Amino acid sequence: MKYAIFGFGALALAAALAPTEASAVVCARGVVRAGCAGPSGAVVVRRPVAPRAVVVAPVRRGCAVVNGRRVCR
Repeated sequence: MKYAIFGFGALALAAALAPTEASAVVCARGVVRAGCAGPSGAVVVRRPVAPRAVVVAPVRRGCAVVNGRRVCR
């Protein structure tokens, strides 16, 4: 029994001290772009442009919308 516990302990210690591959990745977000840099290279992504808001005003009687402007007569 003592040898079995010693064997499992040695196995656990070897697994804990085994070298592993380090893969650090650094990411950051800026005002215009976001990017990440890792061991395989870097990636930069531009942020999408937000669509303009469209405001539609109700058209009164006798008024018309011409070229995006309301014209009343």
